[in-house]
Amino acid sequence: MAGNSLDIEGARIALEEHHSSQGYRPQDQYSNVVSADGRYLGPYIPYIGRSYFDSKPKVLIYAMAQNLARAPGIVRRWLGKSDEGLLRQYHDQATAHVHVYPYDNGHLRVIAALTLSLYPGTAFERTQNVDDLVAITNFVKFSFYRESKSGTPLDANPPRSIYDAMWKCYSSYEIELLQPDIIVGVGNDVASALARGITRDGKRNIVVKIPFPGRLNLNSRWVPKGNRLITNENYDPEPVKANLASLLAGTPDREGVIRRAIETDWYYFREMKACLTRKLARCA
Repeated sequence: MAGNSLDIEGARIALEEHHSSQGYRPQDQYSNVVSADGRYLGPYIPYIGRSYFDSKPKVLIYAMAQNLARAPGIVRRWLGKSDEGLLRQYHDQATAHVHVYPYDNGHLRVIAALTLSLYPGTAFERTQNVDDLVAITNFVKFSFYRESKSGTPLDANPPRSIYDAMWKCYSSYEIELLQPDIIVGVGNDVASALARGITRDGKRNIVVKIPFPGRLNLNSRWVPKGNRLITNENYDPEPVKANLASLLAGTPDREGVIRRAIETDWYYFREMKACLTRKLARCA
């Protein structure tokens, strides 16, 4: 089924039917799948922006996984919905929250705007709302935990052995349906799994890998580099910040997350712009 023959509602219905039919139960294979009161959340369909199918380029972003080990209340709330969490990326329609943290906190919104703007022949305009133009989800549709020394559940990265199952059950179909021009893979594990699946299935999508914009990674690597650039070379980051902000002029930022992300992590975005410029040149 070609994605460009669908509207948003048709795509959502197709994804609901497909994801519901897979019957994949990670708790049968892994002992550390997050649950609440003995109940497990099933998979969920991607968030699709309302103008995604009209966008040029169509950008699909894959982050890693939801981390819900410390959020049993959210798990219970989603399980209490009629869809039992299948549509959880659509539950907060009044906000821009899609329950993918690096997107909701602003960082992947900036990456989306950079990708849209740098694509050769782009139709992106800075007055457009980036949230309307992209599709986003996590590659791994389930959450995992580890225990602290005191027995408290803590978030854990998903086991690498689950990635091929996620491709087979969910991601391959998502890509076939949504027909993205560019797929952004966040982090090594996600980008590698996407490239592996695309190659194996003979797909022709372009995958762009970006480093995960997590706070630990940013604080240990990217923020110090930016600070050294300012100190050692008297570098002025304000033009970079202004350019980034202008790309998101049409994207609501009521909570200020985009502004804060740009202010703090301008160097990361500067480097990602250079990376995306090189990688998207092959699309010309």
